[in-house]
Amino acid sequence: MIKLIIFFLIPLHAFAWYAPESFNSSYIEIEDAIFKETITGGVKDAKGYLSSSTLKKIFNDKENRVSNKFDIPKYFEASVRFWFSIYTQFSSEQVVIHDKGNLELIYKTLDFTELHSNESIHRFSKSKLQSTLSLEYTRKVKKTLQKFAKYSFKRLFETNSEILTTLKDANINLPKNKKKRAKLFYDLARNIRTQTGQRNKILKGVIRSSAYLPFLYKQLKNFRLPKEILAIPFLESSFNPIAESKAAAAGLWQFIPYANNLFMPKITNRIDYRFNPIVASLAAFHLIKENKLILRRWDLAIPAYNSGPTHLKKAIRKFSKKKKRNQISLEYILTHYKHPHIGFASKNFYAEFLALTRVLAYKELIYPLKGYELSDTFTDVENLGVYLSRCKIKPNRFFTKMLKTSPSIIKINSHFKNITSKYPKGTIVVSDRKLSSSRFQKLSDKQLKDSFPKYYFKSLKSKACN
Repeated sequence: MIKLIIFFLIPLHAFAWYAPESFNSSYIEIEDAIFKETITGGVKDAKGYLSSSTLKKIFNDKENRVSNKFDIPKYFEASVRFWFSIYTQFSSEQVVIHDKGNLELIYKTLDFTELHSNESIHRFSKSKLQSTLSLEYTRKVKKTLQKFAKYSFKRLFETNSEILTTLKDANINLPKNKKKRAKLFYDLARNIRTQTGQRNKILKGVIRSSAYLPFLYKQLKNFRLPKEILAIPFLESSFNPIAESKAAAAGLWQFIPYANNLFMPKITNRIDYRFNPIVASLAAFHLIKENKLILRRWDLAIPAYNSGPTHLKKAIRKFSKKKKRNQISLEYILTHYKHPHIGFASKNFYAEFLALTRVLAYKELIYPLKGYELSDTFTDVENLGVYLSRCKIKPNRFFTKMLKTSPSIIKINSHFKNITSKYPKGTIVVSDRKLSSSRFQKLSDKQLKDSFPKYYFKSLKSKACN
């Protein structure tokens, strides 16, 4: 069997990035050869990073590092285990082919690390090949399942197939009834999904988050919210303050424009507070606190962050005549309430969240964190604060004055789109150095908690700008 590495050791200058119309046919032939021979010869199976004993210790929270508010219900256990492996065992160079309804059913884990280690291939071409090869393998599994739908029970029993072994290991029993068996195989073929590993992305997020954690932990205590809430920005953006999605969501917490305008100052062509990790986090704390007050349960408030509380409230109203309000859990709703907005997404959002609470609680056992310091981030983490400008402010002038003592001042004020523009009195500024009280008013913890960031300007005291 031809190994993947043989083909990727060929000096492939073809994979520098070219416009499609400029492709040389010989380059395409080489890419096609890699593609065909890899599929024919097989792709190396991916192996996890952690030992089974370490995984068990973390997943079962042996040291009680995670609040019992977020214990894993048996209903979610398989889903949480799957996402836990995605965040800890597999990197973005590995792809898991699985069933989207039954996350315990994994057909294959593909490893493309040898492809990505080849420096002569452009990263866009590597990504394209990984995507294409994963899709092709998925198609092979799908065709095999569809083929099995037409087999007799006897023929299936005599067939030596890795897929049939996988189904058996996942405790999927094949019905003896021909129609039921065919339906099972066709349903399995429709449910195939690929999931790229996230280990390296979460590691980067853990490193990025380290500088913000003292302030965020302090504010979570101020808002009376559990520290586990910080799993959400890892789920949404891998704790990336400048992340943007195709759905117009942006920032650490992936606020869409509508939600932004409910909690933060309105987005304009000059300012967008979604990109400020501190202000966006305070807005998210207000949103999560509201969800908890409305829905009363954490297993409902957490998925409501992603999909909103509306449909969950409707489900609660429907079942409140039969059950006590505090007994209507997410599990109960998913089991009894059929609605397109409450299903795979809600179930997996909460399962991913629960997985990440364990990942973050035991991060030093999972990731190689030794040696990462705060020197690259904030000068004075403990003094990080939120201020209102008493005067009109030009960010470029403000940054110039601050950079010598606060090298991260631009980074923690990334909500300014145009730093040469003049912004009005009451503009929010974040600083890790104490600012002059004659030009800036620092907001107290009580002010941060009692008011949405969009209304912070109302607390500005009438003191003359100096």
